[in-house]
Amino acid sequence: MVLAEATRSEGWLPVYLAKELGFFREEGLDPELVTYKDGPLALMGLLNEDAQFCIIGFEPVLMAFEKGQSSKVILTTLISQPYMFVGRPGIKSISEMKGKAVFGGMPGSAPYFFVKTAVKNAGLNPDKDVTFANLEYGAEIVAMTRGDIDGAYVRATRYAQIMEAGGNILVDATDPAQHKQIYGSERYEAMNVQVTDKYVKEHPEIIQAFSNAVYKAMLWQSRHSDEEVALAVSPSFPGRSIDAALIKVLRKCLSPDGQFTEEGYRSIVDFCLTNGVIKKDIPMAHAVDPSFMKKAKANIQ
Repeated sequence: MVLAEATRSEGWLPVYLAKELGFFREEGLDPELVTYKDGPLALMGLLNEDAQFCIIGFEPVLMAFEKGQSSKVILTTLISQPYMFVGRPGIKSISEMKGKAVFGGMPGSAPYFFVKTAVKNAGLNPDKDVTFANLEYGAEIVAMTRGDIDGAYVRATRYAQIMEAGGNILVDATDPAQHKQIYGSERYEAMNVQVTDKYVKEHPEIIQAFSNAVYKAMLWQSRHSDEEVALAVSPSFPGRSIDAALIKVLRKCLSPDGQFTEEGYRSIVDFCLTNGVIKKDIPMAHAVDPSFMKKAKANIQ
């Protein structure tokens, strides 16, 4: 079984914990993680049946859905986006970004639309007033310190590195008020696990086993300290420092049970409609299958 990941991100913390703590093995699964460069590419891997599961942001899923590539999101790992928009040293407002280069991930990705909205909210035209740079995730802070770019999407869990580099946090979506300014709601359940409609029909027992494992991990992370969670998940992030401070930042955004709310889903769709990601409303029942996580929650204590 292959699990495609848009990128290696702690936003999907319980998925990695399920692997490291042996919960997938308990459920008879041994997922192979394959990392793609970004969400749209990981989604293509799923739709081409190179992978059976995909961890991805919701925006590319809705874009594909509108093109007739229907699939189902089975769970969410976060209730809000732990995103920041950061300016290089010396830049203290997004309005100063006019004519400059910014990083927002791959076009069509969740970070890309976050940056576009932040730029637009500052009174600039994101399609004309800034240039989007092509970088690998994780390279943005170094690129800013070198002066290669002037602003960037950065995960909030990299707060320590931002401060060390002298960056200025211009938008902090972990603050509920600022999150609402970007997304129209304090909830935005957009870090997800997705499967194809075909796989739902043909292998519901495997999807249930996967959901059980992730729900066990969600229970475990809620019952253990930041230090214990960091220690357990660190092997999934070789070469990176996953510490208690990072987990503390992330906790305020973690989903306790993988369930979607109407408000959270509605904010995703409205955000995508406003930004031209999709042209028509997509009802929650068409894109989300909550039955697997509901069953996991009912049966696992």
